[in-house]
Amino acid sequence: MRKARLRLPPMATLEAFDAAARIGSFSAAAEALNLTPGAISRQMAALEGDLGLTLFARGARGVQLTSAGLRLHTAVAAALLLVLGATRDIRQQPGGGTVRVSVTPSFGARWLLPRLPRFQAAHAGIEVVPVAENRLVDLHREGFDIAVRYAGIGNAPEGVDTMLWLREELVPVAAPGLLEDIPRTPDGLAGLPFLHDTSDAFWRHWLAAVGRPGLLPSQGLVFNDYNLAVGAAVSGMGVLIGRSALVAGELREGRLVEAVPRRVSSPRAYYLLRPARRPTAAADAVWSWLLRFGGDSPSG
Repeated sequence: MRKARLRLPPMATLEAFDAAARIGSFSAAAEALNLTPGAISRQMAALEGDLGLTLFARGARGVQLTSAGLRLHTAVAAALLLVLGATRDIRQQPGGGTVRVSVTPSFGARWLLPRLPRFQAAHAGIEVVPVAENRLVDLHREGFDIAVRYAGIGNAPEGVDTMLWLREELVPVAAPGLLEDIPRTPDGLAGLPFLHDTSDAFWRHWLAAVGRPGLLPSQGLVFNDYNLAVGAAVSGMGVLIGRSALVAGELREGRLVEAVPRRVSSPRAYYLLRPARRPTAAADAVWSWLLRFGGDSPSG
């Protein structure tokens, strides 16, 4: 009697399983894979039905792997990593290849994308693929060559090289029309709406540095993305703490001006991260290109 042939789950299902297992949420895994939560749920239900095992314990705050799920994920994660590495090697060509760069949305849109055409013109065989999200990705498991993060990083993740890359300055900025008849002093800003990017931490830092820590109003407009905050400032909705690397274009074009010409060093900085393994020639070219913009001085 012929034995039934072992059938492997589809690659897309394994990728969805890996994402859900790592993140601990079907909805967050769906967002990471550009799918719907329902699609992830159906794939996982089908996988569990095919195996006859429960892989996830569902809860109100997400999902957790069962013992069977943990065993399967250990094998799946290792297999996907091997496939990814082999794919990278096959695609890599002398002087060319694909480089995946993890960036925050604001840095990707406001700093990286305007500069990429110059890099691509000089390195026609290299395709740089920016992936924008705020979480700190797992460079090894998710196949990233480089990550750029704006933070204060202590110990680097295991197996990751980390270096301080780009320092930044903070300065209040606003649309020129908003500042008519307004004294260009910290106290002169007190009557204007203050704009915030997720929190007022940068405002507090700047005001403390210029000796006016109590000037921050109790309320202000808060945005969950720095791009939105910059857009609000350009539209004249209020005064924003400008991050020098991200508002250089608006300042250069006159759409924003320094409301108070007093720049203060940011308490945070940009860091470059990459897997601690021998990089591909393409990834090394992108890394070297980024290093040319680094240093202790702000870069526009």
